[in-house]
Amino acid sequence: MKQNVALKGIKDGFLLNLSDTASFEELLEELDGLLDHLRAERKLSGETRQDIQLEVHSGNRLLNDEQKSQISTKIEEKSHFSIKSFTSNVLTYERAIEWQKEVSLEMKVQTVRSGQIIDAPGDILLIGKVHPGGVVRAKGSIFIIGELHGLAHAGIEGDTTAVIVADFLTKAQIRIADSIEVIDNEDEESRSSKVEVAYINDLHILSFETLDRLKKIQPSIDKVTGGLF
Repeated sequence: MKQNVALKGIKDGFLLNLSDTASFEELLEELDGLLDHLRAERKLSGETRQDIQLEVHSGNRLLNDEQKSQISTKIEEKSHFSIKSFTSNVLTYERAIEWQKEVSLEMKVQTVRSGQIIDAPGDILLIGKVHPGGVVRAKGSIFIIGELHGLAHAGIEGDTTAVIVADFLTKAQIRIADSIEVIDNEDEESRSSKVEVAYINDLHILSFETLDRLKKIQPSIDKVTGGLF
């Protein structure tokens, strides 16, 4: 007989696998049996640990809120487990839209003035000037066609593979993940514009390279941006 509910130990607790082919009623019935068995074993062994972390994985089945509530209630009432999360192989519509934004290039044509903040869920191409006090932030990379006098912060959630492409011969603050560089060229008016790539090198230091090195620095750049470079 196929086992529709299976429990196994993982690094930080336990994983409860629920079959995605059985009916939900069958899952609840087998879950009851499993919890009763575990409770009996726990009583015999004298186990006293509480709130052991449990991840519930439903495979190719997406559980709705009511189903999650029923499972949570059973587990909380009949076991020592504390549910950490519900996971599955299925994306919700909302998460799919969020993921699409994260991996797509967002383009904006505007001037970013002092006090303004532009946020992007993935990569961003900004065509326009960023004034002192203006901020451009992105989870991914930042590409600026225009003057950068404010702050450009790529990889705001810790992505050290993100890059910033801009004219760095201007007064600006550059950040990638937790690394910071302040550009302060006193003679910038006498120097020609030069677009470069800012990135985190193998020594975990924020470095600059010429634009023609972009593909080598980040080989997957054309896949993410749709072949922009």
